[in-house]
Amino acid sequence: MLNHDFLSPRIWLVRSIALWLPCLAVAATTQPEIDLAAVHEVESVVDKVVLYRNVASIEQFAELELEPGTHEVVFAGIPADEVSVEAIRASVQAPWQVLGVDTSVRSVGDELSDRPEVEALRIAREGLRRIQLQKTGVEADLVLLGMVGVRAASDAAGHAGTASLDLDALRAQFEFIRGQRTSLQEALLVIEQSLADATEEVQRAEKAVKAMTRPDEIVARVRITAATGGNARVSIRYLSRNSGWDPAYSVRSNPGSDTMAIEYQAMIRHQAGADWSNIDLTLSTAMPSRPSGPSEIIPVFVDRRPDSRPARKAANQALAMDEDPRDQGVFRSSGIDAAVNSAGTAVTYRLPQRVSIPSDVSSATRLRIAEFAAPTTRVLVTRPVADPGVYLRADAANNSEYVLLAGEAALFTGGEYLGSTQLKEVPAGGNFEVWFGIDPSISVVREVLGRDTERTGLLGGGRQTTTNYRIDLANLAGKKVSVEVWDRRPVSRNEDIDIRVVDVSPALAGDQDYLETAAIRGFLKWDIDLAPAGTEAASASIKWQTRVSRPKDLEITPIPE
Repeated sequence: MLNHDFLSPRIWLVRSIALWLPCLAVAATTQPEIDLAAVHEVESVVDKVVLYRNVASIEQFAELELEPGTHEVVFAGIPADEVSVEAIRASVQAPWQVLGVDTSVRSVGDELSDRPEVEALRIAREGLRRIQLQKTGVEADLVLLGMVGVRAASDAAGHAGTASLDLDALRAQFEFIRGQRTSLQEALLVIEQSLADATEEVQRAEKAVKAMTRPDEIVARVRITAATGGNARVSIRYLSRNSGWDPAYSVRSNPGSDTMAIEYQAMIRHQAGADWSNIDLTLSTAMPSRPSGPSEIIPVFVDRRPDSRPARKAANQALAMDEDPRDQGVFRSSGIDAAVNSAGTAVTYRLPQRVSIPSDVSSATRLRIAEFAAPTTRVLVTRPVADPGVYLRADAANNSEYVLLAGEAALFTGGEYLGSTQLKEVPAGGNFEVWFGIDPSISVVREVLGRDTERTGLLGGGRQTTTNYRIDLANLAGKKVSVEVWDRRPVSRNEDIDIRVVDVSPALAGDQDYLETAAIRGFLKWDIDLAPAGTEAASASIKWQTRVSRPKDLEITPIPE
């Protein structure tokens, strides 16, 4: 027997749902749509641009008077090939509120089919095609006429010396062929001129069509609402891929000053279609990207160790190449400012006044970010083992609040342009160096005076190679100078090979930075003061020896000079 007390609640629930379902269906089908008071297609202008290194965040706005209710504001003309549709955002000031943004891509090609420029291009192309066919026909006639002439000459040669040869008829044939050829050649000249004219006409027509042709555009429909009416400022913001900026510098050095003038500039690349007129521009070092999750963890395994001798040998060879002293960097020559805002690793520079930047795919616009005087020490440097020249190096400090990004710097000294160089990134408060090329007022000559290998030890069980070096410097200028001289010694990678530097005159440099870095890598450094030219101390010599000792049966790599 069924338990009616148990079933009755279930029956009641089922009956209740059955009674409510028609009501729910009616409610779902009769829900009113958003009642738009009006649709407004507006002419918007670009107001603010945040320019990153390879992309631009563009904000453009429109102002319009709106009645209370819900409205749709349509922004058109956004280039579809430059903007990510999903990145378009909208905003409006209170009391208005943004309900949503719909975006679509509108093709403008179909709108041009009835334009007279398009019809003119079609007619010009048809005319060009007709002239090309005429030229092809005349050229074919000339070929055929040439074949007729060859046949006539062949027939005449076959009857030569016989009664069948009719000279008058042959002469008439050749005269006919000559006349036809002349007519065809004159016609071909006229056709070629017409062909050139028709080609120019097609090019002009294509240029006219291209001038009025626009790429596909994005249409953004912004729905806004408010209980009261008034003047609304509606803005959209999006990322454009065809714009960016690169740092550039002008470095001006005055030999008589203890500072250098550094002008920090931005090379603006704007290829986003319409010109930017009177915009609020901010430069940023950030790199916009989509949020992402953490990197995947790669599994690791423990297994039997294979024979690692070849790997050790390869690793040792790689280490030897990496640590070769000849490869070390010490031997390689190498108005109102913008407001700075630093957030983490990104830095932004907001220009103090509005600017206008034309859209140009062939050139960049140079804007000044800031200018400051960098405290500078000038040093003459020579590395005669690698380069016989003496170079001027400026050791400067970035005492500004700006991060100097890596970029190209134009160099000036005494008002003269010297050329350009690359600056590495320098943080605010950091130090950097700038090379100004060769100073011809100092001469340097490096020589290897001799090399000798002799036996060592009680029974002659060892070998020692001694090499003598000399560097001569002379000051040809009329002022005192200091020269930083660099050389090198061999570096041992085998415990059986002992290398020493002896009889050094004058003594090597003793600054802590050199002793802790370059010295342990085998570099030699001297700080030499030279008096003005014409005095006794205007020249100096550096002398030293290297001694390489090893067992007699140990073959070593060549000792460089």
